[in-house]
Amino acid sequence: MKFEDLLEKKEMKKIRLLKQLLLSGGTATIQELAENLAISKKSVENYLEELIYDLQEYQGKCQLTYDKTTVYYAKTSEFSMWELEVKWYKQAPKFQILIHLLKNKELAVIRLTQELAISESSLSRKIKELNQLLKEFHLMIWQGKLTGEESQIRYFYFQLLWYLEQYDKKITQKETELLEQFARGFGITFTKEARYRTVLWLRLTKYRITINPEFTQFRQRFEPYTRDRFYLQIKPIFHRLFSYNAIELKEEEVMLHFIFLISMSILTEADFYQYWLQRSQFTPASRADTVILENILRLYPRAKIRPDREINCYYHLSQVHLRLYFFQGDVEVYDRKNIWRLEQTLSSRDIRAFTNKLMTLALDTLAMTPQQENSLLAMTEVKYLSLLAILDVEMNREIRVGIDLEMDPLFKEAATIMYILHLKNLNGVVVEAYHAHQTYDLIITNKPHATGNYYRLSELGASYDIQEIKKIIRQL
Repeated sequence: MKFEDLLEKKEMKKIRLLKQLLLSGGTATIQELAENLAISKKSVENYLEELIYDLQEYQGKCQLTYDKTTVYYAKTSEFSMWELEVKWYKQAPKFQILIHLLKNKELAVIRLTQELAISESSLSRKIKELNQLLKEFHLMIWQGKLTGEESQIRYFYFQLLWYLEQYDKKITQKETELLEQFARGFGITFTKEARYRTVLWLRLTKYRITINPEFTQFRQRFEPYTRDRFYLQIKPIFHRLFSYNAIELKEEEVMLHFIFLISMSILTEADFYQYWLQRSQFTPASRADTVILENILRLYPRAKIRPDREINCYYHLSQVHLRLYFFQGDVEVYDRKNIWRLEQTLSSRDIRAFTNKLMTLALDTLAMTPQQENSLLAMTEVKYLSLLAILDVEMNREIRVGIDLEMDPLFKEAATIMYILHLKNLNGVVVEAYHAHQTYDLIITNKPHATGNYYRLSELGASYDIQEIKKIIRQL
């Protein structure tokens, strides 16, 4: 689910228009915007007029202008378009309905239509639209209530409110005391962010714990973790701490809190390492961690991988696979297409094909089947990409490319610099003017070459040649 899917159609188009401008470097033609948004040029101009009005609130921070053909966007270094986005998300009827359901457990139709200033038929239509978004989370608004596995409901609201930053950052004295008790009891350290995450989770629990929840599928999936040493250690602590607050926890609640603790960036890397030393290596997520990391490490010389980096990989993969195993759906915070586009620009290998392979291996290990509507799978691939990008920079062997051109000295120097600029940002690639005494993985030349693996240019500066050279480098 994308955040912008919560918006009304007009606001959604305006946000996409602004994002397209940002991705284009702040300038785009009206024709380009119309094609990218699949709307008419007249519609683009109408949206631009409305956006200019909307952005008056941020006068002095950003500016949107356009002439007959071109649109221009500029901003100060302190301003982010996120300010406008969050404002619109909070005002969106679909978001308001979700918050109403969280706080009131079921829909009060008359009150809600009055608050949103919409008719009952419009409210019904918004609920149908929401159900389409909630489908990937295996949730549904039915007969005025949000139905589905309780683990999914808590997970969904946590993702929604955390990434939209819609939670009170003021931590009460009682919450502070509970966090301190958790830290002492579990033997862990809370970072500032982990404190906010945990408080948000506890507040969601407070809203939901009085409802008779459904944990059937979650409990089945948790079975391999019932013998986890850390779980057995903290289980009585959970019961004791919540009993001080006059709350009797069901067994499934303890299970869910445990999974939250180890999968939602609560443990520091040092605390995770202590857990990693004692955790079972035969739980589904642990097996997936091992399988995926072993396949990743085959890309790099084993001797070059530091033990602390290997633990760091386990730290990230553990959270990725626990979420993949226990939850469905995801809130897309970052533009996936743009991330993959950047990867094509910066990577020295075909990472997209490799992440596809990793995704297949992970699903096989977790005994899961691919589901096209589950965006958590797509976001898992993006997380694999992030991990591979980090490792590529730190541990990839250098691929050395030499440029050996036969032409007039001035053109030769200028063309060599041009190809260096085109290729130098590829991770792990060293590009330089050719030296006869040096060994190269690839030589770029405009004449047949007697030594080594070479690519012969067709036309100086041709995009085709540059694309083909990048393909060859990715295969090296």
